[in-house]
Amino acid sequence: MNTKDITIKAMAVAISLFCNISINIAAAQSLPGLSLPPTDKHEVRAVWLTTLKNLDWPKTLAKDNISMAKQKEDLRQILDKYRQANINTVLFQTVVRATTVYPSSIEPWDACMTGRQGGHPGYDPLAFAIEECHKRGMEIQAWIATLPVGPYDGNAAKRLRRLGYKMFKLEGDAFLDPSSPKTGDLVASLAREITTHYDIDGIHLDYIRYPEMLPVPKNESISQWRRNNITEIVRKVHDAVKDEKPWVKISCSPIGKYSDLSRYSSNNWNARDRVSQDAQLWLRTGIMDQIYPMIYFRGNNFYPFAADWAENSHGRTVVAGLGTYFLNSREGGKYGWTIDDIRSEMTAARWLGIGTAHFRSAFFTSNEQGIYNFASLCFAPYPALVPPMKWECSDKPSKPLGLTIVGDRLTISDDRNVGRSISYNLYASDLWPVDTESPENLFLCNIRSKEVKLPTNTLWRPRFFAVTATDRYGNESAPIQSWTAPKPAKGQLVCDNSYVVLSKSMTDDIKKGGYDLVISNAEGQNIMRKKILYTEKDGKIDVRNLPDGIYFVRLSRNEIKRKTENTHPGFFIIRR
Repeated sequence: MNTKDITIKAMAVAISLFCNISINIAAAQSLPGLSLPPTDKHEVRAVWLTTLKNLDWPKTLAKDNISMAKQKEDLRQILDKYRQANINTVLFQTVVRATTVYPSSIEPWDACMTGRQGGHPGYDPLAFAIEECHKRGMEIQAWIATLPVGPYDGNAAKRLRRLGYKMFKLEGDAFLDPSSPKTGDLVASLAREITTHYDIDGIHLDYIRYPEMLPVPKNESISQWRRNNITEIVRKVHDAVKDEKPWVKISCSPIGKYSDLSRYSSNNWNARDRVSQDAQLWLRTGIMDQIYPMIYFRGNNFYPFAADWAENSHGRTVVAGLGTYFLNSREGGKYGWTIDDIRSEMTAARWLGIGTAHFRSAFFTSNEQGIYNFASLCFAPYPALVPPMKWECSDKPSKPLGLTIVGDRLTISDDRNVGRSISYNLYASDLWPVDTESPENLFLCNIRSKEVKLPTNTLWRPRFFAVTATDRYGNESAPIQSWTAPKPAKGQLVCDNSYVVLSKSMTDDIKKGGYDLVISNAEGQNIMRKKILYTEKDGKIDVRNLPDGIYFVRLSRNEIKRKTENTHPGFFIIRR
């Protein structure tokens, strides 16, 4: 067990103990006294964006060019809201109920796009969503509703039955039978089609379970048979996707409680035993990269079970699914959910070292009870990177070759990563060198372009920048530091990494005498002060003992009245 595992286990025990001692479900539903910890720069912050029945998007049906443009603009506005809250992962519902929101050769168009099943909206919504997410530095995963087919007498269910697919009829709805090999083949073929034709970041499996309306088997061998059936579907999806693009994440959203815990009952509502999702096995055997358990509960029904997922991550990424929709008075009013419930769960998730995902988009962006404000202003005031998939690949890309800034344009040169799919992360600080391990310095994530427009309308304009390269697995290179000087510097002095040549105005004053030469580093610390004569190496100053960096030089004269006069500020760069 490594240090991180020990830390997670200790944190899980602490939170579970805290829950046992301090949280009585009938009395308190939050974690008073548990302050928000500092974030790591790697943290999943996700939102489920639902297209089913137009719940989150689209609200406008694409029936002509005008309504199509409105549909696209509505999505842009939603994604802008995510970006402002530093969301880095969008779970975009792509396969709805045996229907799709992209031109598939396997399933027909869903009615959510045009109001008619099979109706083409005039563009490719999945391609559009991917492009717009990537513009904003966000990853996007194609959310596939795996087994629900919709009404048993609906067109989708009838079509699949004609093709020989087996299904259950439960409460008027159809569900594909997980025991049939054709079911896994169908889900895997959809995942492969999306992975092959789109620059997707992940495949997200929803409802990858036996329907909860079915009776729970009394016989353990039958229970294990059902779990094996679901696991086989996951394995088929994993193999289909990884054969095409091994960097594409496989994720799923299981029931929020894996199984009963030694001190906490799942109340017969859990993933493993009730609906046959052996999700912790999927993590352990490596057929799942990320997991988003739907822990839509409070108090002792949330904290110990979140800790259990964190303890059993097996080095993969765990993201706590939050019941943000309960903050809406119509959805959770009768249960009395408040903003404190979700805030406390987000805090506990960060203490456990796991991410957070809001279900669902409309309740998050509408700022129910102030949840959007808390998420964007308090919980995530700066961006975060998605944790890397080091179990797939741990080789870091080369750091970019160069970084130049002219006006408000930052340009990256990177001839070292030719042939690799690379994005860039921009860090910013008032100190040099920029600390790229500090989460507060992360400025922009997942930049797909080598040219960046820097913001000019903010109160803070950083003095220095650094850029790293990131591959599709999330592995990050060493940084290349910028050498941009602050505005007070009048100009750059010539430096050959051994000697810096003083300017003519400096040498003219040196001839007059009475000046000290002062050199300071980027942090403003004086590192050299010396009396200087013009004859000293003809105005050249020896800087061979200084490390790489940006340095500022000035002449200083101490007057009789102990006032200091500084003249001729300049700067030079050592870049060996």
